[in-house]
Amino acid sequence: MNTAQLLQSPLLAASGVFLTLILILAASWLLGRQISAKGYLLALIAISLLARLGWIIWIDTPPDSDFLFMYNAAKLAAAGDFSFNQDEYFLSWVYQFGFTMYEAGMIKLFGGAALFMLKLVNVLFSAATVLLVYYTALELFNEHTARIAGLLYALYIPNIIMCSVLTNQHWSTFFFTLGCLLIISKSFENKYGWLLIGLSFGLANLMRPLSLVYLAGFAAFLLLFRLFKANFGNHRSAGRSIGKSTTLLLARAAGVFIIFYMVQALASYALVQSEASQYPLSNREPYWKFVVGLNAETDGRWSLEDGKHVLQFKLGEERDAAELALIKERLADPAAVASLFARKLAIFWGEEDSAVMWSLKDMNQEQLAAVLKIAERFLFTAMSAAGAYSLYSLWRSRFAEQHKAGHMLFLILLLGYAFVQLWIEIQARYRLDLLPCFILLQSYGIYLMQMKRTARRKIKASSLN
Repeated sequence: MNTAQLLQSPLLAASGVFLTLILILAASWLLGRQISAKGYLLALIAISLLARLGWIIWIDTPPDSDFLFMYNAAKLAAAGDFSFNQDEYFLSWVYQFGFTMYEAGMIKLFGGAALFMLKLVNVLFSAATVLLVYYTALELFNEHTARIAGLLYALYIPNIIMCSVLTNQHWSTFFFTLGCLLIISKSFENKYGWLLIGLSFGLANLMRPLSLVYLAGFAAFLLLFRLFKANFGNHRSAGRSIGKSTTLLLARAAGVFIIFYMVQALASYALVQSEASQYPLSNREPYWKFVVGLNAETDGRWSLEDGKHVLQFKLGEERDAAELALIKERLADPAAVASLFARKLAIFWGEEDSAVMWSLKDMNQEQLAAVLKIAERFLFTAMSAAGAYSLYSLWRSRFAEQHKAGHMLFLILLLGYAFVQLWIEIQARYRLDLLPCFILLQSYGIYLMQMKRTARRKIKASSLN
């Protein structure tokens, strides 16, 4: 719907999406040709780096909004001044210190060139995530699907243009994706694989606190597709063997959680001991996101009025009580809440990505912005169609029963993230956090479409002979 609104023509929007899908299938066909894995990876790395590096050189996006607030705080921290820790922003959301201190370290290291170097690190993390997406798809499906996934993640417009924005998403997405790859690969079964997973999730969470989604998804995946399958899906195994494997699995899972919380505890200890903050990394205003997310007037988006209202109350128990009262009031009408959830679902997954706004804001690039918005809508809608086909095909083929069901981890994460977004504040750019999951699942749909098309051509050719 959003694509049609942008173009003011449903027919033109549908035609653009269809053409985009055809182009993706054509690219898929080319990727299936005789290109060596090494040659493809070299080309993929080159495309990923050049596109992102070219963007940050061409578009010099100045820090803005929360990104500017954290960058200015980082400059003070680099000079040894932590007076900003008394600002309402850092008193409420102490977890923002993780990314701020990273920026401070870069400023201290590179001085006047720090802004460009921060963007360059964004490029490196984003390009490295492209490789993780490729290897994850290879682990889940096959080489052809991996090539499709890698290319689409490399060329998806928001991934490229957000490299010029000082967001914490590049770092966190890389490490969360790395942790997921380790979970579905043989690394989890290795002696110290659990340690690397916990470390990856821990480092990611220091930059962007999405651990609730990933740790819950990890636990649900293990419970449903590793423990349940091991205990009930393999009737031939001896009871003692099943018990031993279950114990090992639970021990490794516990190890992941222990390492994760150790990373958070060590970072918090360092923060407090250095007197950068008197509080550990945490959210001291836990109900705020729900207050905004349940605001029917703004459809769950940021509300200036809500902000003014809660600032009347002292941070802590007084503000918590005021925010809880607002939440209870907004949950009082189940029909209104259901309607809000439906609108939020459509907005979050259907609205144009805000990456164009963040990257080109006040840059006098209206024409470029319009083209990028339309191109992103075409690509995202086409990929969504492929994703729906992929899930339908996986369900029909009972893929999870025949394989290790690794793809279910990413489906669980997507569904869990979608559920969380129903309750809290939404922004279109938050889709980027789970984009690897989305790309991985839809790429298998592209692969299946290409295989079906190739099979039809072979049947047609044989019938003519």
